[in-house]
Amino acid sequence: MNYPASPNLKISAQFLYRAYLSCHALEARKPKLLSALQCSESELRDPGYQLGDESISSLCTAAQEELNRTNIHSAIGQNMVPRGFSDPGFAAFFEPSFGEALIHLVDEQRLGGEKPIVKLMPLSSGDRLVWCDDKAISPDLVPIAFALVYHCGELLADGRFKTVKAAHFAHSRPEGFRGFPDANASNSPIPCYFNRPSTYLEYHRLAMTRSMPRHNPAIISATRKQTAFFERVRFERQNLAKLTYEYLLYLLDKSGLSLDAAAMTFGMAERTLRRKLVAEGMSYRQLLEKVRRDTCHLYFLEGTRNLSEIAAKLGYSELSAFTRAYTSWYGHPPSQDAGSGIALAA
Repeated sequence: MNYPASPNLKISAQFLYRAYLSCHALEARKPKLLSALQCSESELRDPGYQLGDESISSLCTAAQEELNRTNIHSAIGQNMVPRGFSDPGFAAFFEPSFGEALIHLVDEQRLGGEKPIVKLMPLSSGDRLVWCDDKAISPDLVPIAFALVYHCGELLADGRFKTVKAAHFAHSRPEGFRGFPDANASNSPIPCYFNRPSTYLEYHRLAMTRSMPRHNPAIISATRKQTAFFERVRFERQNLAKLTYEYLLYLLDKSGLSLDAAAMTFGMAERTLRRKLVAEGMSYRQLLEKVRRDTCHLYFLEGTRNLSEIAAKLGYSELSAFTRAYTSWYGHPPSQDAGSGIALAA
């Protein structure tokens, strides 16, 4: 678990993992993508691992060669749009305003380390979402990140108002880039300008202040409690329990929930991982149960999914397994609370 510092802009491995899965969903082969990245899929699952922004360029080049197409930035970003609480940034959909949602979304992508990577610049003609990191960056990273922001913004707006007016980039145009959405979409691509003094998305007037119909303070509060839990409990300096919680949260509806898969990701033997977690006060099984219970709480607060979908999102292969787990948590089956609007205690 030695995480080498990159001299370039920092990118969380999980952001790159989602871009990697997005390229695979476009039918690029995993071995070719991993060869270009020079790392394993296990390493990409590690929430504590960071890579330089040049890794995004390597991934894009490999995907372009695999797919025999150059215009892939918008498609990669669109496939990275969060669809559930295991995806970083999904809680942004429940913020009170459009602007707050976008800032939350980008913050959760963990680009640039601890420093905020974007800021809002209010202007009378229309607000700007400005890329504020001063490091030289890969010309592939910002188009993918902005495509993710654009597609999420379209979902948030849901046709109620116009969002992005134009995109401006300080770097030159990446090979094949044609804007977003791509040429196959029903909407016309927004204007994109390159070699500008700064990098930003230009929004239509008053877009950032628009209220969000899905605003849910209970969800925002619950996600903050999830983050705060590991901050107020004493752990080893490495805080392996927190890393394991984040690892499990992201993979709930994917794969890799077993102890041996987690140990491989963290580069240690199963016995070592088990021992270190117990030393920090929580077993692997307890962490998995906590992740599932916390996330189940969020889905019930969301109140839009049926029990089978929630079970799948929590990593249960059968609804019956979820029902047994839920009954052990609360003393009654989930059907008793489904659709009732009850906010269960996390």
